[in-house]
Amino acid sequence: MFGNKRTILLGLTLALALFADAANADYTFGTPTNLGPTVNTSGYEWYPSIRADGLEMYFESDRFGGEGDYDIWVSTRASKEDDWGAPTNLGPPINTPGWQNTPCISADGLELYFLDWDLWVARRATVSDPWGEPEKDSTININTSNAGFSPNLSSDGLSLFLASWGSLDLYVSTRPTKDDLWSEPVNLGPTVNGVNNTWEDYCPAISPNGLLLFFASDREGGSGGMDLWMTRRSTIDGPWSEPVNLGPTINSKAGEHSPEISPDGRSLFFSSNRDGGYGDIDIWQAPIIPIVDFNEDGIVDVADVVVMTEHWGEDYSLCDIGPTPFGDGIVDAHDLIVLAEYMLKAPGDNVIERRISTGSDDAEEALNPGYSTWNYSSDLELVHDRIDNGGSQLVGMTFRDIDIAPGEVISDAYVEFTCDEIIDGTADAYFLIWGHLTPDSEGFVEPFAISNRPKTEAKMLWEPDPWDGGGQTIRTVNIAPIIQELIDQEGWIAGNAVEIIIGADPDKPAFIGVRCAEAYEGSPSSAPLLHIEIATP
Repeated sequence: MFGNKRTILLGLTLALALFADAANADYTFGTPTNLGPTVNTSGYEWYPSIRADGLEMYFESDRFGGEGDYDIWVSTRASKEDDWGAPTNLGPPINTPGWQNTPCISADGLELYFLDWDLWVARRATVSDPWGEPEKDSTININTSNAGFSPNLSSDGLSLFLASWGSLDLYVSTRPTKDDLWSEPVNLGPTVNGVNNTWEDYCPAISPNGLLLFFASDREGGSGGMDLWMTRRSTIDGPWSEPVNLGPTINSKAGEHSPEISPDGRSLFFSSNRDGGYGDIDIWQAPIIPIVDFNEDGIVDVADVVVMTEHWGEDYSLCDIGPTPFGDGIVDAHDLIVLAEYMLKAPGDNVIERRISTGSDDAEEALNPGYSTWNYSSDLELVHDRIDNGGSQLVGMTFRDIDIAPGEVISDAYVEFTCDEIIDGTADAYFLIWGHLTPDSEGFVEPFAISNRPKTEAKMLWEPDPWDGGGQTIRTVNIAPIIQELIDQEGWIAGNAVEIIIGADPDKPAFIGVRCAEAYEGSPSSAPLLHIEIATP
């Protein structure tokens, strides 16, 4: 990230881990954020597919108001800067009382592929016209083969990537022009699919430039059940490389699938049942951020322009960052324009750090009757105080003057504590972190109640390492989804205050040790610190 060497080096490290060599380490992923309750429900929302102009998103859902068990829905927006609107059921003739799933919209918005046991396609004359009667077109050839699951079209409409029903391998069907028939699907081969059908690979998604293929797989080396992986090729006709896992920023211990690259190449959409969602499976979005500090000196300046000019006209992936983070195969003016966007942003503009600034902005609430609550204690026990509070408690912290405008995307966030005492600091700990769901926290006044405050849907599990040294600094897990939900609230304005709440995870073993942090009353300079990073454009 621009203006923050720690963040830049972290991004470079992740990119290097993803793509193995520096020549390909040209972008990384920001923290995923949930698309929110307008798009997501308590049910299933998955398989997003976005039209090339970025104004329509089709997806599959079992939400209320459909024609059958699972239907295809569409959400629209006036511009790419606007939020997605309330989804609309496509209705007949697309949806029936059966199961319509895995939609794929063509780049021009005139073909809609989907599955209803067989592969179907609906067409329309213009994007303003209604969809015509779907066709189970036998001339597609695909319905006579074993491949036809989770279709995904290339941006030119000439390649159709699919998964097979039986082996769940990845295939591709091609056609010379849009007026020609699709070929018999061809297996992408053992480099991508492995051998002996030992893995389940599905949900292919081709990037706008046709050089990257994202997909879901349960192969070894992942983080959970299904993970998102990526393979790349140097040319449209070139061989695919060994797939790589997208890493822990994208993949969780839950399950991730249904990837979709935004038409501008700047966002990765996917579906997941990770924590912080609204239902069984939600649609999430993560920014794709180019690495622009080419010489790794911690700043983006004219020295990076020099590096770019040294490779002008070359196929040099490190500097090939435009017009999308995936580049276009040559270092040229497109890349210089992207680099200039980062150079024009003042150092530090994307990083906000706020420390607890008054004794009434951190508090502890006893959850056992008959014990005291505090907002003037010299320390904060996370989240067990066997002396003062008789055991379990909640800790609340208000951070003021969060100068983030509505609509910004949060890429990273954490709370940093300073260890005050190390008594029993090595006991296993299982904490949950929420935000107080209010557009402007008022802090804590007597009786300092925290438990009755509405909490964010987003919550993060934190299993902190041992606290075994006085003065040691400890950071929480990434809480960007919580901060994102807080600033996305109606009524949020730049300069308001946010409140973070920490408690025990009721689904884990009871925590009886001590994680004791400095409070404002104990040491204002060591009071909890909130760190927030805003995704750069």
